[in-house]
Amino acid sequence: MKVAAVIAEFNPLHKGHMLPLQKAREIVGEDGVVVCMKSGNVVQRGDFAIFPKEIRTQAALLAGADLIIELPAVYVLSSAQYFAEGAVALVAAMGMSENHLVFGSESGEIDILTQTAAVLDVPETQGNIRLGLKQGLSYGAACQNAVASAGDAGEALKTANNLLGIAYLRAISNFGAGITAHTVKRAGVGHDAMTPDSDYASATYLREGILAGQPEWEYMPKCVADLFQKAMAEEVKPVSMMQIEEVMLALLRQAKENGNGFLDDSEGLAEKIIQSAERAGSLTELFALVKTKRYHLSRIRRMVLGMCLGFTKEDRPQTPCYIRVLGANNKGKELLAAMRETASLPIISRPGQVKQLGSDALRMFTLESKATDLRALCNLSPEKRRGGTEWLGKPIFSAG
Repeated sequence: MKVAAVIAEFNPLHKGHMLPLQKAREIVGEDGVVVCMKSGNVVQRGDFAIFPKEIRTQAALLAGADLIIELPAVYVLSSAQYFAEGAVALVAAMGMSENHLVFGSESGEIDILTQTAAVLDVPETQGNIRLGLKQGLSYGAACQNAVASAGDAGEALKTANNLLGIAYLRAISNFGAGITAHTVKRAGVGHDAMTPDSDYASATYLREGILAGQPEWEYMPKCVADLFQKAMAEEVKPVSMMQIEEVMLALLRQAKENGNGFLDDSEGLAEKIIQSAERAGSLTELFALVKTKRYHLSRIRRMVLGMCLGFTKEDRPQTPCYIRVLGANNKGKELLAAMRETASLPIISRPGQVKQLGSDALRMFTLESKATDLRALCNLSPEKRRGGTEWLGKPIFSAG
């Protein structure tokens, strides 16, 4: 079965996200299947997803995806490298004979991105990156310096979507996954642009508007905008971790180093966060106390949220422990039936199934549950703040 995967967060889904979804459909045709590997209730920028995973799964199905698979939170709250490796491992684990991966990039040129990925994997380049890190550069800056003489390859490292796309290409190469990669050029405004153009707005801009009570639905596909508006009318509250900063500061002040080490900790960053949490009266102040040229804000935000959830280095194996289904239409269900015979990882559609998969899988799912429980505290209604809902979740099946 011909499959094209899109790795996304849809936080929230907007018109720019339609481009890779449409490219994926073009590649597989009407008889093929478009699969979305999607983050759950936390996102890679280091925050809770603005809308819960169930709503964003429905949005993905409305926008043209056939099957939605969850990327576990321990990969989501990681650097681009581990985020990409976790997602690519899930694509490969489906076991299909023809797999494609589609992603957006500022470059729009797969050859340039592939060249950059190859340059980064050269041992000499890796040595120069490590040298740059020792000199206090951020990982991104160290990579740029290491390939500065490589022309277009060096230029490709200067923008966010290019960086993530290169991480996907490196993961495909390192896993020997046999996945054909495609990229579509990002349209409209930049990754974090706070000014829209006539057709497109960044997810950052849209989140800020929604959280401020001034949503601009015209930058989303109408079916998706209608879904989000209906959810909000039914008291589904858009959230951010800034809404529970007192809870998070309390968790950080009580955090203790453990034998396994916090996820992605290096050079005492976790200890600095713990110490700064004692002095900070808000998360904004905490970020300002911790931020340096070496550590970008997104890295710090991921560390803070991961520490509050108790994520450790041992919690993130090289590949996920299972394939968790969040939603599917009829075409997606056909692929799932085929995957029961081909997949190299167990497939779970009901939370209780994870209890039969061993301690590692149970730990991964339990951490997912912790993320959902912490996000729930952002709700105003006491009923919506209750924990344990992850264990009650069911896939969303549509007839599309």
